[in-house]
Amino acid sequence: MYISFYTARQLRRIKDRLLWLGLFMACGGGGALIYNLLLRQEARWLWGAAAGIIALVGLYLVALGTDKVSLKNVFVAISPNKISYRLNFYSREHSLDWRSIAAMQFSDQCIIFDLQGGNQRSLHLADIESHNLASQVAVNLQLAALQHNITVNGIRFNVPGSIADL
Repeated sequence: MYISFYTARQLRRIKDRLLWLGLFMACGGGGALIYNLLLRQEARWLWGAAAGIIALVGLYLVALGTDKVSLKNVFVAISPNKISYRLNFYSREHSLDWRSIAAMQFSDQCIIFDLQGGNQRSLHLADIESHNLASQVAVNLQLAALQHNITVNGIRFNVPGSIADL
């Protein structure tokens, strides 16, 4: 199961906003850079450096808005072999193999994966904007944990076969 946190329409709207903000920042920063370094009688180097940084950030936002630099997808993917997720555009993708998970603990704000080696990994549901999507992710992970006979909140269910057979 693959759950994307943003629809194509929402992603287009985000990219449009990034494009307009980037154009505003690039033009403003570029204008301030020209003014502070070239048009004034005495150059203000510190102001010029700050304006240059603003212009570069604006150009980066324009690149994001025009898909020259792509935004990574924000998702949770539950497959028979592993769980993969990325909760925001700039985080790295986390991947957990079902065989490495000993137990799972669910709360309203977080899902904690207890791994076989004694380590823990967490998935913060509060980082998901939509409460409905966060609930959907939690329910699907609970069902998948039951299917893989993983202890959920301290209770172990022995499910024969798969959930689909029930």
